[in-house]
Amino acid sequence: MEDQGRMLNPNYRLTIIAVSAVAVILFCCRGFIFENTASPGPGSAAESVRDQDMASGEKVKVFSMSGFSDSGKKSWQLNGKSADIFADVIKLFDINGNSYGDGVKVSLVSDNGIFDRKTNNIELRNNVSIATDEGTTLKTEVLKWDSKEKIVFTDDKVYINRKEMDMSGTGALARHSLKLVQLDRDITVDLKDPAAVITCAGPLEVDYAKNAAIFNNDVRVTDKEVFIGADKATAYFEPKSRSLKMIFCQGNVNIKRGQDSTLAKQLTYLPGEGRVLLEGRPRIIIRSGGDFIQRFRQKKESAGEQIKG
Repeated sequence: MEDQGRMLNPNYRLTIIAVSAVAVILFCCRGFIFENTASPGPGSAAESVRDQDMASGEKVKVFSMSGFSDSGKKSWQLNGKSADIFADVIKLFDINGNSYGDGVKVSLVSDNGIFDRKTNNIELRNNVSIATDEGTTLKTEVLKWDSKEKIVFTDDKVYINRKEMDMSGTGALARHSLKLVQLDRDITVDLKDPAAVITCAGPLEVDYAKNAAIFNNDVRVTDKEVFIGADKATAYFEPKSRSLKMIFCQGNVNIKRGQDSTLAKQLTYLPGEGRVLLEGRPRIIIRSGGDFIQRFRQKKESAGEQIKG
């Protein structure tokens, strides 16, 4: 993740002007404004301040930071209770803000953060929460935000909640709209409709625009009907209801019903229909008694289960 973060460093020219209680920062390629919105105290005088004069820090209260696209349209805004301005960084406290793009409004809050004036990246820290107007919420303790590329990333534990599923993992990379998300490792996904739990060693790639999630390495699918293990699994969701439509598993597939197992190269599971399609010369391992074949045939006939190969 750190390598990905280093790739996101636009080269901007920065000029600072502080006029009494107002500090303004401008970038030549994308507009960026920092403003102290508190009222100036009595007897204050306008004064121009050079970068080197801020080495010891200048504190402002009730700040607002805004970023603009090349066309002059506001792309993001951060507000907070206070900020400490230094030559290289701006320390932010009690942050809340909004970001706009991809047709989605994103709101965020965090206890504090750091704006790096050399790389133009923002690192949010402590109780970080991002929520979209489409119903996705991401929570973590440290989140790095690139305002130009509109990408957020972290190496910390991440929790993502949607109406149809809850996800958790360690390490994440996402578009700011949270429509495209990658979790790095130790992933658990709790699906609501139908109820199922999918875990994997990672990574997990979720693309809400394509209604798909790709699980990699030591994948395990558990619901009230079956347990499925595989090297890789792709889950597909209904576009409107977001309910689980199908899971396609590949590599060292192992499906268990009770004490009995079936091994195959590939498997398609249709949870809403209770059907399993096996491919690649499946092998059946019987542990529950000699009547398994008869019971298996009855299940296949009643549930529409098909075996290929």
